[in-house]
Amino acid sequence: MKHQQNYLFKNWAGNIKRKVPSFYQPETEEEIISIIKGHNKTRLVGTGHSWNKICVSNEALVNLDLYRQVLEINKNAKTIKVQAGIKLSRLNKLLDKEGFALQNLGSIATQSLGGAISTGTHGTGINFQILGSQVLDFTLIKADGEKILIDRVNNEDLFNASIVNLGCLGIISEITWQVTDAFNLHDYTQTVYFDEVIENLEELLEQNDHLKFWWLPPAEKLIVYKYNRTHEKRNDTRLRQFLKDEFSSVLFYRSMVKIAGIYPKFAPKVSQIMTSLFEKPLDRIEKSFRVFNVPEPPIHRETEWAFDAKNAKEILTAYKRHILNSNFNFNFIQEIRFTKSDNFWLSPSYQRDSLWIGFYHYNHENWNEALPFHEAFAKKFDGRPHWGKEFTIDQNYLQEQYERFNEFIKLKKEFDPSGRFENEFIKKIFLAPISI
Repeated sequence: MKHQQNYLFKNWAGNIKRKVPSFYQPETEEEIISIIKGHNKTRLVGTGHSWNKICVSNEALVNLDLYRQVLEINKNAKTIKVQAGIKLSRLNKLLDKEGFALQNLGSIATQSLGGAISTGTHGTGINFQILGSQVLDFTLIKADGEKILIDRVNNEDLFNASIVNLGCLGIISEITWQVTDAFNLHDYTQTVYFDEVIENLEELLEQNDHLKFWWLPPAEKLIVYKYNRTHEKRNDTRLRQFLKDEFSSVLFYRSMVKIAGIYPKFAPKVSQIMTSLFEKPLDRIEKSFRVFNVPEPPIHRETEWAFDAKNAKEILTAYKRHILNSNFNFNFIQEIRFTKSDNFWLSPSYQRDSLWIGFYHYNHENWNEALPFHEAFAKKFDGRPHWGKEFTIDQNYLQEQYERFNEFIKLKKEFDPSGRFENEFIKKIFLAPISI
């Protein structure tokens, strides 16, 4: 086990920095248990891909990057059991070699599995639930060191209560995933006028397995991503991947937004230029995980909210006005996605199909003013915040949005009576109606 003292924790976005007295990287369950028992306060961190203070610890911080083994693959049952520290990117490649895949993924694959499911990470597809829905069971190490197995069939209510857990019930140790046969996706990406997308939204959702939109305000068109399962062979090329995914989407885009950061009046032109790159539709067939996962974006600030999808047209119409009538100089992609309802107590998609809107900015773009501006819009339409992004909503609002919020608090007290897995972030959510 690796151990560092006075470790400087910094999250991916760089907006959270904190000196931690003890930073651990265990390799066995026994080491994880010894850390828990040896400290009054312990928090878990994966890649640090959360924008808020969920991972901050004033005593012990545990990272599972060395706890990443594949424990079992059952080809007949199409399941894989892994240690919770494994990254999605590594799991995708391992599954592909065995002829399998996860049925849905988010845009980024750098997260560890334990962290991804604990914060409600999601992909897109109105008939697909959040990432944790693909979990069959997981083991949780509680505050007293006890290891329990939580099975979605045999412990259905407990599973629904704890799959999205914010790391405050214990440390997830092992996870069994339901996988599917490896499949290809037909990716057809084009630009469509915003109003036309709203008008035809029902048809777009019905006709496509996975649908998402990128908007670079104030461009008149959205970049529309349509991903559909296919038995056709892959036709993507390494040259196209380099030109579109590595050069245009990473090097060229980052250069353009840096210029717009220096010369803010140029930002609208950058948005127009980047949108125009998709005027000629992208039409390719590729392995599923290579389509779902996109190049890592530039470092930015982010808040994301889930809304009731039945009101999607009204909300998107208001969202367009919200952005275009604002005084902010947008210089980054805004993202729109969809997920199917679930019964997970703390899932933003709890018992309602969801429209997700990600409000993204660069740090220098008046973020401290932009965040409450976006939250006011989100709250107006009963939005629920993504637990891994930034938000400043009080406990009273969360109680209104989550039917079983108080039941989760009771479960938290049962699993962790002394608050061993609490930090400032967790306390403000569950113990007092204070903004976080």
